[in-house]
Amino acid sequence: MHDLDLWVRDRKQRANLCQALLDRGAVLLQDFHPYCLKFRLEGQIIEITYHNVKDGALVDVLNTFDVALCAMGARFQRGRLAEVHVTDECWQSIRAKEVRLLDSYFCFIGLERPASLLRSLHRMGQKAAELGYQVNSDHEHRLWEIYWKEYTEEERRTAMDLYFDTMVAYKGQHDERIVHRASVSYVPIPKAQGDAMPLPIAPRGLRVQPA
Repeated sequence: MHDLDLWVRDRKQRANLCQALLDRGAVLLQDFHPYCLKFRLEGQIIEITYHNVKDGALVDVLNTFDVALCAMGARFQRGRLAEVHVTDECWQSIRAKEVRLLDSYFCFIGLERPASLLRSLHRMGQKAAELGYQVNSDHEHRLWEIYWKEYTEEERRTAMDLYFDTMVAYKGQHDERIVHRASVSYVPIPKAQGDAMPLPIAPRGLRVQPA
């Protein structure tokens, strides 16, 4: 298992879970707000998402995922296992040894055009390489079609920025093929490179004294 993703209902549960991990000897590796908190416990990487599921059921949470292979999970209540669920699309993906996307994710992409599209393309290739599976070419092609034909230039720029902020800056991973294919005419907005403090301008007739 590459890492363990934990979801909580609210901020209070998140604080309690973080404290419980620390009490067991976990080390906080990175607070990657607003995405997740990353811990290491006994060699296992644990990520606690900043997303609050509130009253959502386990199946509701799983249907917010992108890759079908990841749509499996367990719900704990008062320290005990309360529920386990594996979606049908996850089972189908395993049987076919193919990395696919959830139908619910395609609906989400079509309605919201989120910035996560490029990250999903990366995750498809990553999961296929890890498991020795094939990437579903129809799903991959469909994502690229949506990216270039339905996303605006600003939405594509936002998707690229999120890809670099998460997959590259946070996880230290990138797929050159995705970057090249998605970055045609992409020009990142440069961060400020000027002085950190304003320049003290003296009144007319006076000279600025060197420090």
